[in-house]
Amino acid sequence: MNYWLGPNFRMMQSAVNTMDSKTEIFLEYKALLFSVAYNMLGIIENAEDMVQETYLKWMQLQSGPIKYVKAYLVKIITNKCINYLESVKVKREQYVGVWLPEPYVNYELDREHTLVDSYHALSIGVLRMLEKLTPQERAIFILHEVFSYDYKELAEIFDKAEDNCRQIFKRAKDNMSGNARRFEVDTVTHKKMVENFIEAFSGGKIEDLIELFKEDIVLYTDGGGKALAVSSVRLSAALNPIYGRENVSRFIINITCKIFEHVPDIHQEIFIANGVPSIISYSGLVPFSFNSFDLEEGKISTIYSQTNPDKLKQFVKAL
Repeated sequence: MNYWLGPNFRMMQSAVNTMDSKTEIFLEYKALLFSVAYNMLGIIENAEDMVQETYLKWMQLQSGPIKYVKAYLVKIITNKCINYLESVKVKREQYVGVWLPEPYVNYELDREHTLVDSYHALSIGVLRMLEKLTPQERAIFILHEVFSYDYKELAEIFDKAEDNCRQIFKRAKDNMSGNARRFEVDTVTHKKMVENFIEAFSGGKIEDLIELFKEDIVLYTDGGGKALAVSSVRLSAALNPIYGRENVSRFIINITCKIFEHVPDIHQEIFIANGVPSIISYSGLVPFSFNSFDLEEGKISTIYSQTNPDKLKQFVKAL
């Protein structure tokens, strides 16, 4: 039986087609938007929320065609991230101990697989340094330094003069203390150092482990105020950065002895996380630490140790 399809049906069909078209356009830029949000916020779930909110705003847009869709979407998500960072400022300041970003895994070394959304993920070290900046400085620095937005584009996104954007970027770079050089990573050298670290750690070769450290090494540990409870022992992250080879070595020797004595079924795996080879340590199927490094002159200059279980949940293995 044939039914006449009236104007209301055609209007509904047109609306559906428009929605499908807008979704396709959004998906084209989704990886970029996620990357901007992750580098701004340092937490995967928060970045995904910003992407979802940007999508909803995009779908609700009722005006005519947007001439520069990419710029429009980047502006939306950047402003949302700035607002979010301003809203959680007090919470970040009250965080127990050192705050480190949640690692973002690009792929496992033994698998030829890269996540679709791994557009750009800055290293843990650079993300930690970005915490020194105001939300707006952070946004302008990331868009210019990482995504190569010129000052004209930045001016349009932030509704500022080009000279103003240039000044904000310079201030941001000055606040980074010239450490933006950490953008460049020698993956081969990094992987070898990670393997040496695992070998020394797993074999209990403390002297070999210490030999990997620079004299002025710094250790940052983020436990989120939560200790790893194993048997009758509680293993806690250091509340403050630890400076110097002697102090870092003492801390690692102490924690390593406790781990091997009390933590069952220990093993490590190497992942490419935030663009560099990093170590995930497991007890059975449960991760208890993530370690990433900065290297200088063939030695480990900085260790970033993430033990906050809330930031390790992505690494939990299924039965």
